[in-house]
Amino acid sequence: MIGLVSLNYKIAPVKIRELFYIYPEDFELIFKLINEKIQLNGLFIISTCNRTEIYFDFSSLKINSKKAFHSVIMALSKLKKFNDGLRPYIRKVEDSREVSKHLFRLASGLESMIIGEFQIVEQIKSAYKRCKKNNMLSPTLERMIHKSLETSKFIRNNTEIDKGGISVSSAAIDQIGKFKNSEKLSILCVGAGRTSKLSIKQLYSKKFKNIYITNRTESNATPLLNKFKLKLIKFSEWKKMLNEVDIIIFSTSSKKPLLTDKDLSDIDSKRKNKITLVDLSVPRNIKLKKYYKLVDLVDLDKLKDKVNENYNRRISEIEKAKLLVDKHITEFDNWINERELRPSIISIKKEIKDLMYNSEINNKEIEKIYDKFSDKLVKKIIKVSENGKDADALKIINKIFAND
Repeated sequence: MIGLVSLNYKIAPVKIRELFYIYPEDFELIFKLINEKIQLNGLFIISTCNRTEIYFDFSSLKINSKKAFHSVIMALSKLKKFNDGLRPYIRKVEDSREVSKHLFRLASGLESMIIGEFQIVEQIKSAYKRCKKNNMLSPTLERMIHKSLETSKFIRNNTEIDKGGISVSSAAIDQIGKFKNSEKLSILCVGAGRTSKLSIKQLYSKKFKNIYITNRTESNATPLLNKFKLKLIKFSEWKKMLNEVDIIIFSTSSKKPLLTDKDLSDIDSKRKNKITLVDLSVPRNIKLKKYYKLVDLVDLDKLKDKVNENYNRRISEIEKAKLLVDKHITEFDNWINERELRPSIISIKKEIKDLMYNSEINNKEIEKIYDKFSDKLVKKIIKVSENGKDADALKIINKIFAND
């Protein structure tokens, strides 16, 4: 059985999401923490600015579903030292078909903050490589991930769901692009990762010319400097730009805030015009408790209105994509249900053959009777269990026939 614990932007604000961001180096640790309580077949983790999701494969015949989910949630709370109630911020999915449906929709851009945004595909691939390297994946999880990526590619090639904004950063750049005299504005990009690259690419396409970049490791910014003709600011000096530039876009993986009230203590007295601070990071790069007249803060939660606009524009393509996704889910669901029945079917055939070979019937007759009888019995089992979909019937069948 596959289960899912999801903490995402639909039910958890950014202040909670950032607490539960799981860094790749911690994937193996949480797998170990869960296995101290229950024995999992496999674990897959996706953690981005908009979601932290844990997919886990376990034997429903050996482990109670309630205990499995409790163990995963407790391990997550323990890892993050979170003592308050986590349940208001999480979604539990207990049905294997619904879990695969969620991942297929996620990979196809149907669960993104901006519908049709496919940045998640690279994030799924990256998470897969990490989990694979750590020997965390079961065959079922691995097949589900591969099939979700196949579905995503099919959706991109057969719908126009990805036309328009392509990432959360595009919503922020759209907002910046509406400023008056935007071509004269100066912009500082803090960070040189994928999100920063997308932001700079969109700024460049909108004819912004006065763009600076800073990054803790300067060599990582070199490709962007060369490609877009940016101006480099040393990371140790970027805060001096607070009184000079019009916009600062933060998109780093820093575990600690880069900008706090201490840095803005005299900004209202030193600036003549407003500065816009855009925080696209999780954990957040900006932590402010005070109000500043000349500071406009834009974070991930404030971009939801723009996200909703995109959703409304793409509604027809969304419905088309949903139907295509459902077709691929059905194919995977049939595979996983047949897989659930496989141990019992193999055991049944073996027991029948052993029984018959111990009889006085000659070998040729045994083969004929065996093929006819075992095939008929298997068909009955498949029918009774609705091809493995009836969980209660499946438990009884496995209890009777599966090897101990």
